[in-house]
Amino acid sequence: MNIDDLMNKIRQLDNLTAKWIMRHFYVTFFQITLFVIFMFWFVNMFKVIDISQAQNQTLTERALVTQSINMAIIVFIMLLNAFWTLYMFTGIQRLTNLLRDINYTLSNQQRHRDKYNPRPPSKPVSQD
Repeated sequence: MNIDDLMNKIRQLDNLTAKWIMRHFYVTFFQITLFVIFMFWFVNMFKVIDISQAQNQTLTERALVTQSINMAIIVFIMLLNAFWTLYMFTGIQRLTNLLRDINYTLSNQQRHRDKYNPRPPSKPVSQD
C-alpha cells in the first residue's frame, strides 16, 4: 500500500467520522429542542384552557375557549410538521451521503482498474 492509498483511506475515514458526528448531533439537538417546545406548549395549553367551566360562561368566553382550542390544534399540527420536516431532511441528507460514498467507491475502483489493468489500444477500423 503506497502513501497515496493510505492518505486516501485516512481522508475517507475522517470524512465518514465527521459526517456521522455532524448528522447525529444536529438531528438529536433539533429533536430535543422540538420536544422541549412541544412539552412546554402541551403543559401550558392545559393550564390555560379549562373546558370544565365552559357551561357557566358567557357567549364571548365560550367563543374565546373555542378559539383557544382551535389555535392549540393548529400549533400542534405545526409542531408535527416540524418533526416531519426534520425527518425528511435527515433522510435526504443520508441519501446524499450514501450516493456520495457510492460515487467515491466507484471512482476509486475505476482509478485502480485503469492503473493496474490498462486497456489494450484498439485497432483502427478500416473504412472500405
